Amino acid sequence: MHGKQGNESHALWVGDTGEGVLKVSDVWFPQQYNSPIEYVVPEEEIHRLNVKLNQSGLAALAQIHTHPGEAFHSSVDNDGSALLVLPGALSIVIPDYGFVKEDDPGIWALYQYDGRRWKETSDDKEAKRRLFRII
Repeated sequence: MHGKQGNESHALWVGDTGEGVLKVSDVWFPQQYNSPIEYVVPEEEIHRLNVKLNQSGLAALAQIHTHPGEAFHSSVDNDGSALLVLPGALSIVIPDYGFVKEDDPGIWALYQYDGRRWKETSDDKEAKRRLFRII
């Protein structure tokens, strides 16, 4: 979508948190303004997503966005562009505007919010691959 135009893009994984496992059942692409180095989701869209989550009974499991090159949390990512900011929230960054082998989580950057800041969970590719099972 946006990556083909050379822009970052953002999405939410939504689903169920039962049985101690996060089960993604849908991917939501919020309204957003995109550029080569950032995305912005308007406040009204954030409100609409929260209402939709409450009505659907689904949970926001992770926010995902792309970067033009390497996958990492930039200062923009750390200081305000995140939609999920509750302790334990997950943030996934996918390199190369998302034009990657989709079933290889080892190349993603994975961060978790501790209530104050985002922390990278691991830079070990094999450990990240073990965290996700794509079916």
